[in-house]
Amino acid sequence: MSRPVQPTHYDVLGVTRAASPDDIRRAYRQAAREAHPDRHGDASAGRMAAVNEAWRVLGDPGRRRAYDAGLDDRAPESARSAGAPATGSAAAGGSSAANASSGPPPMPTGDFSRFPWRFFAVIGTFAIGFVVVNAALSDAPEPVPVDNVLFAGECVAVNGVAVTEVRCVAPFDGTVAEVVDFDGACPTGTTAYREPQGRGWACVRPVVVPTP
Repeated sequence: MSRPVQPTHYDVLGVTRAASPDDIRRAYRQAAREAHPDRHGDASAGRMAAVNEAWRVLGDPGRRRAYDAGLDDRAPESARSAGAPATGSAAAGGSSAANASSGPPPMPTGDFSRFPWRFFAVIGTFAIGFVVVNAALSDAPEPVPVDNVLFAGECVAVNGVAVTEVRCVAPFDGTVAEVVDFDGACPTGTTAYREPQGRGWACVRPVVVPTP
């Protein structure tokens, strides 16, 4: 009886191993909103813990490289050997087929001077104009919602030992320099506050009010 396959951190966030850091960040935001206990109750606490752990690993380049190396080591032997070159009669057959299909490519036929270049040029001009006009008339993209999932550069309001995310157009007390684990240290010039999701400390750089 085979054991169930343990989902990877990529599975938890719903992304592939080729996902970019921005893709992983967006996926974490979405997963955190969907699994947050404030919205779904204590039943989603386990799911939220898995989402936070996936971000803790995949959100850090060094941890992600080490994790990927571990996934490669756990890959089945058959998968690792799938790319091995064919031998024996199979290789010979493939070689024969390649030789049979080799040869000079067929010479092009037809009169290229009769291709409707002018027609396609007109169509291309109209297409470019449509894209430009549509971009000019389209609404501006909606701002990222305030979801208390903090990342560097976001604005916060200080409330005692914790912070909450606010829009940067509203009055705010500082900006997030980075989020570190509870056993980590914030850089010089920042103050550590409890991160709303319980991931660690939000290192906040206070707002500098210019002197008149």
